[in-house]
Amino acid sequence: MQKLKYNEILRNIPGNPNWDGSFYEQLAEYGRWDSNEFWKLHLEIILLTKDLAKFDSIQKSTALHVVWLQSKIKDLLIANFNIGDGFEILDLNKIDIFSYLERLDSAIIGIFSGEVIPESEFELVNPLIG
Repeated sequence: MQKLKYNEILRNIPGNPNWDGSFYEQLAEYGRWDSNEFWKLHLEIILLTKDLAKFDSIQKSTALHVVWLQSKIKDLLIANFNIGDGFEILDLNKIDIFSYLERLDSAIIGIFSGEVIPESEFELVNPLIG
């Protein structure tokens, strides 16, 4: 049985005792896209994908955490483009938003497919992956 041991993913879930300063907390509470925190979260998703590659399925709670995060981040990205919403990402332009979204989506899809796309395939690379 798999057990989610990835602290960075769990840290980004509201209610976690280490929530303060996490990528999702900064985005949801302050409209701040903290690239350093994003890349930490992204790296952990990639490492999780590699760990899960040996299994035919993944535990529901693991899937729930990553898909919940993806959904909530996308909700805020959509709100950013809705003029009447009042939510705005303060430090990221449209082009960068789509580049980061591509990275998030490909990492999370990898959890289910078992495939990690090499960094060299992306224009926007994770500086924590060497």
